Amino acid sequence: MSSAPAAPRTPRPLAAFFLSLGASTLVLGLLLVSDGRVLELKRVREETRQLDQQIEALKKENDQLRASVEAAHRHGFPIEKVAREELHLVRPDDIVLLYPEGSISGEKPLAAATPPLGRSEP
Repeated sequence: MSSAPAAPRTPRPLAAFFLSLGASTLVLGLLLVSDGRVLELKRVREETRQLDQQIEALKKENDQLRASVEAAHRHGFPIEKVAREELHLVRPDDIVLLYPEGSISGEKPLAAATPPLGRSEP
């Protein structure tokens, strides 16, 4: 009744390595997700990206406004030009000279403005 001793099991290092790697990955992943800092970092990165986009848009707008100001200094204000030429507006300290029609250009005024001689209207 003697029984033969069972052969000792041989260790499997490759299986132990992968088992340990899987367990470590699982624990580390749970730690990172449950901590909340990873989610906060992701939110902050997104916010930073949006702020960078806003900064770029504002820089472009600033450049356009600077160009408008420089153009106004070089060429005078275009709104003032329109107001003076098309709307015939003047500043309070401007002196306005009114000439009769045709006196400067040499053209005769339209005949419809004055009735013909010899005919009188009732």
